[in-house]
Amino acid sequence: MPFSHTQASLDTNILYYFHAAGRLDLIWNLFPDGLWIDPTVLHELRKELGGTFEADLEQDGFQFQVERQFEDHDYVQMAEIKARHRALKHPDIVTVVVAEKQSITCLSADDVVRKVCEERGIPFARHLGCLDEAVRRKLLEPADAAALMAEFLEGGLYLPAAMVAKYRSRWRK
Repeated sequence: MPFSHTQASLDTNILYYFHAAGRLDLIWNLFPDGLWIDPTVLHELRKELGGTFEADLEQDGFQFQVERQFEDHDYVQMAEIKARHRALKHPDIVTVVVAEKQSITCLSADDVVRKVCEERGIPFARHLGCLDEAVRRKLLEPADAAALMAEFLEGGLYLPAAMVAKYRSRWRK
């Protein structure tokens, strides 16, 4: 269960959309014991959002961990994931490896990342799972979750129509 963990490893996509919506606080509140962000994820975000992204996170009180202690078996896992799923980029792969290494939740929008996490028994959540959990914990009203989902969609996040309909229905109740 992804939200029984109090830490998570995040990929670029999750950080980007919650940042664009001005709601990074939700992610930090859902995982209060720490978030792990790989340097390659930070590099992608710096290119997309500006060179001071991590300084902005820290200034806003959003502390995070960076895994720098990879061992040989971690690199073997990265290579094995890449060999089986050639389309995955390094930031996606390392997000999975960090989640497994730290025994924490993996946050991503990528279906292949989800599949790898399922194969490895790693708890996994997407944007909508985070919004739904924020509603469940009363960090967010259902209407606000629906509005954030709409903002993510308008910003270019791809979500299957059935998934969008499911959450819209759930948050209307």
